Amino acid sequence: MSPQQPPEGRPETLGVVVCTYTEERLDQVVDAVASVRRQTRAPDRVLVVVDGDEELAGTVGAALPGEEILCLGRNSGVSVARNRGVAALDTDLVAFLDDDAVARPAWLAELVGPLADPRVMGVSGSSEGIFGRRHPAWLPDEFLWTVGVSWRGMPTEPARIRNFYGGCAVVRRSVFEAVDGFATDIGHREGRVGGGEEADFCLRASRAHPGDWFLFAPSAVVGHRVPPARLTLRYFLRRCFDEGVMKRQVSARLKDGALGAERQFALRLPAAAGRYLRTPSRRPAAGGVLLGVLAVLAGLLRGSVDTWTGGRR
Repeated sequence: MSPQQPPEGRPETLGVVVCTYTEERLDQVVDAVASVRRQTRAPDRVLVVVDGDEELAGTVGAALPGEEILCLGRNSGVSVARNRGVAALDTDLVAFLDDDAVARPAWLAELVGPLADPRVMGVSGSSEGIFGRRHPAWLPDEFLWTVGVSWRGMPTEPARIRNFYGGCAVVRRSVFEAVDGFATDIGHREGRVGGGEEADFCLRASRAHPGDWFLFAPSAVVGHRVPPARLTLRYFLRRCFDEGVMKRQVSARLKDGALGAERQFALRLPAAAGRYLRTPSRRPAAGGVLLGVLAVLAGLLRGSVDTWTGGRR
């Protein structure tokens, strides 16, 4: 059954949720909201969700006069923030933009266009890196997902995908409500950098709406800031490890087929390592491939142990 659409003749309304959690990104969230306000397809509502206390919400509100602000009261994680944001809006479509991203003017138009097909549940776009310092030679292009940037191997033309990237996406409200939003016990939050909430959400949505799909629209582009702190080997290994933990948890929840995309990704890595070894300036990236794989495998093992011990309690 395809997602519910508005009555015939009424255009679909569109809201945008921007979540923020720290005063350190105050200037960035102002830029993010400004980029939403410059869209060629103007949103009907824009909501800034402050994943923090009233003091932070007051600071954000003062920097964004006239904008809707929703304060969660404490840091609860991105899944809770997005869920609360969707619940506070009344629009048919809800787009998500990270607070450290800047959307190109046609971003919303390019995201929403494919939803003319009622079988499309949601659309994700491209994330181009705005690097705070030089891109490290050891960081493989295939692992740019660790810093929230579109990575080598993603489609270059519109294509069906398993799951969207939550910092640059739009989803139908009816789909969101059918699966009760994002799982709140996984995903990015204070002290944890691993993801998994988007894969979990989209897999559940696909099972609730068999025959429908999510789409990748590479022309829907945002620029994503990558600070120097995320361009360290320590962050890279932690991000890969946490991703392994979360993906094992998602697999345990949803069973067969949950990690099919990851298996396809892994099969391409030996060729990637070989390509880097043949390019003198990028040889360190071959080591990055190996370290990334080992960190993800360690995370998968840790996730398996956590799942097994949790099931025995």
